[in-house]
Amino acid sequence: MSNQQWGGPPQGRPGPAPWQQGYPSGGFGQQGYAQPAYNPYGQPPPGYAPRGGPGFGGPQAPRRKGGGGLKLLLLALIVIASLSVLGFIGTGLGTDAQNSDTAYQNDDYRVPAPDKNPPPIPVPDTYEQAEQVINSSPFYGQSVPAPVRCDAEPINVGTASDTQLQQHLDASMECLVRVWEPPVTGAGLIIVRPSVTIYGAKMTTKCGTSGVNAFYCAADQQVYYSNRLDDELPIIAQDKWAADVVIAHEFGHALQARTGILISAKALGQNSNDEKTDLLYSRRLETQADCFSGMYIRSVSQSLGINQSDLAGIEDTYKAVGDDSVTGDSTVLGNHGLARSRVFWGDAGIGNAQISACNTFTAPANQVR
Repeated sequence: MSNQQWGGPPQGRPGPAPWQQGYPSGGFGQQGYAQPAYNPYGQPPPGYAPRGGPGFGGPQAPRRKGGGGLKLLLLALIVIASLSVLGFIGTGLGTDAQNSDTAYQNDDYRVPAPDKNPPPIPVPDTYEQAEQVINSSPFYGQSVPAPVRCDAEPINVGTASDTQLQQHLDASMECLVRVWEPPVTGAGLIIVRPSVTIYGAKMTTKCGTSGVNAFYCAADQQVYYSNRLDDELPIIAQDKWAADVVIAHEFGHALQARTGILISAKALGQNSNDEKTDLLYSRRLETQADCFSGMYIRSVSQSLGINQSDLAGIEDTYKAVGDDSVTGDSTVLGNHGLARSRVFWGDAGIGNAQISACNTFTAPANQVR
């Protein structure tokens, strides 16, 4: 990869621009169906004229002209909405819920309130630096503390009111920040607590308009969760930990944003000028968020009382959102990964404390298929 800066008005290949497509790159909408005008990449860069309209398909990678600064493409690349949740294995789970003798890690840390005006996302200056970030970020050298206390009680998402759902997800977000603060700051980076916005059938953000979904928007660094998500994915209401798995995955994308991994991977994918390569980068991002989510579940399992008996339902959640599960096509080349990949990387997270175990960017392509 060259040391050239990215930037300048991309010329693009024929076909819809990424922000014009209905492809649910990272959201909980069903793949294969027309989606509202949600832009998984944020606002288009200056000088890029959109072509075409909404439709199903992977994001097209616009060609890059030489020269120009990285900032020109930042708006086009800093957002990913997330669909998939993760796999799970039966190791590293706590069986002693809220034991008064437990020495919880990072318990003196005071979790901040949601930050509606967070600092800018770190952005590498060149494609070479982007490669370094996704492959060898100092974040990979950190470990996740365990056990960590979490006071978010499980709820029945199918019957919960918006107020109950909001309270639960806010409490889960507090737990997420408590778990991830040590490794993020240990890598010399800044952790941000996103807000969680509950919405109905449609939500318009700085990332565009999304239908029923759960997603992280890097344009404002906040998380959004539809109260109708269980209609699209019944497993959300059937399993008591499903909502926690979902929100942990979305926070995984927040971690990628704060470490520069997200913007680097999306830029490299677009710069490849190849749809299959772009989709591969997307799957590496999604399966990494799966792995991060698994690490979180491992960390809080003792506090929440997540036991072996919970594994079947949680694993069903992961499998339900594989690219093959949501399309019904076992051969699909999607942007999130097959159900088996969801399970594989969830397994990697739940069985490890070392963040390097979640480096999907150095994994064989068949492990993120």
